[in-house]
Amino acid sequence: MEDDRQSHEPTGADEEADAELEALEQEAADLAARAEQRGGLRGSRRLLVLQAPILIAVAVVLLLWSRGTSVSAAAASAPPAAAPAKIGMVNAYLTAPSDGTVRAYVVIKNNGGTADRLVGASSPWATSISLAEGSSPASLPWITIPAHSTVTLKPGGYSVLLSGLTRTPKAGDTIQLNLNFAASGTVYVFAPEGPASSLTVQDVMDAMKHMDKLPPQ
Repeated sequence: MEDDRQSHEPTGADEEADAELEALEQEAADLAARAEQRGGLRGSRRLLVLQAPILIAVAVVLLLWSRGTSVSAAAASAPPAAAPAKIGMVNAYLTAPSDGTVRAYVVIKNNGGTADRLVGASSPWATSISLAEGSSPASLPWITIPAHSTVTLKPGGYSVLLSGLTRTPKAGDTIQLNLNFAASGTVYVFAPEGPASSLTVQDVMDAMKHMDKLPPQ
């Protein structure tokens, strides 16, 4: 019966591998000989073989450490996230009623690092409140308050238009306005009927006694 196996002629790669193996064997033999001469450890060849997994483990640890260092460095170099919007309001006031409507004006400051939008308002003094610009009766969907900026609602520009008045404001009245922002939520402010400078601390304290409802007449 003919042998199906074919003879394998050694290739250059095989010869190179054999040479490397012989070199390792010789190195192990030399190490064992030196250990014997010194009266030291026997079986140095076995020690050389056992050290290989340890060296591989050390290499893996170093590789993982270098990758972790790269990720940490990339995270550290990433730009910081912008600070959120920080809304504040001053100098709110109302114009005298006209044709059943009242316009409110206020200075809105955004001290944060992200823009916000004024999207609406409410008040116990009116059933309908919209955002307007100039004398146009058209309602605006929002008013943008850029980061680190101030937007002034003033005659001829943006305003908060109150209609469907539940009570007509008169000189000396202080009106609660709840302004709704897309990011900052609801921020309330008190506005006098008349110049902004006419508002006193006592006016605000009195108005706060009747939050979200009309004060007694």
